[in-house]
Amino acid sequence: MQIISVNIGKIQTYPWRNGTQSALHKFPVQDPISINKLGLEGDEQADLNNHGGTDKAIFILPTGHYQRFKIQQPFGFLGENLTIEGLDETQVCLGDRFQIGDLLLEVTQPRSPCWKLGQHASIQDNWTLSSFLQAYSKEGYIGFYCRVLTSGTVQAGQSLTWLPYQDSDKTLTIQSLFLAKQHYQTVQDQQQLQTAVKHPALSNAWKSSIQSLLAMPLKTS
Repeated sequence: MQIISVNIGKIQTYPWRNGTQSALHKFPVQDPISINKLGLEGDEQADLNNHGGTDKAIFILPTGHYQRFKIQQPFGFLGENLTIEGLDETQVCLGDRFQIGDLLLEVTQPRSPCWKLGQHASIQDNWTLSSFLQAYSKEGYIGFYCRVLTSGTVQAGQSLTWLPYQDSDKTLTIQSLFLAKQHYQTVQDQQQLQTAVKHPALSNAWKSSIQSLLAMPLKTS
């Protein structure tokens, strides 16, 4: 398992909706870069209500998603801080940890794709805003956020050690958690969300959102 690219972004103004600020588009950096409780040194977020913070300090995406979604851009284009190889959302679970040198990360939630990502990806001829978001969300290959438990430095090319979450009663893959929340149609979805909301690693944002969802009836047809 390896870090293929380390990426940071600066706030830019885009023409979306008559002018929207975003730091979604990130660019690879080659030198070692520090990571603290709020993320990568030099990385910015325009919408602090929905991005950044201690629960979502680092966004990680597997390299294979660039091929999966036919993205012909350098790593960082999809907004990830770390582009990794060797694991994906079918294996990574809520509460898993990653050791990278002195740095220790903990998985807190799947990504919640928003309209800005669709708008950004639609610069490619093969995607429109709606078609990209639909494809990106369909199978739960969406990436995941981590909090920083121990600060350190990171650099492209470093190996990372995967430390799986040990409590089998609370094991939830990122893919299954995302799809359960996205669809919320079956008793199995409900049970997974009930497990997730009690999980000590779950971000506060997703905990609140899941609690609201569980208060509603299942969206069965």
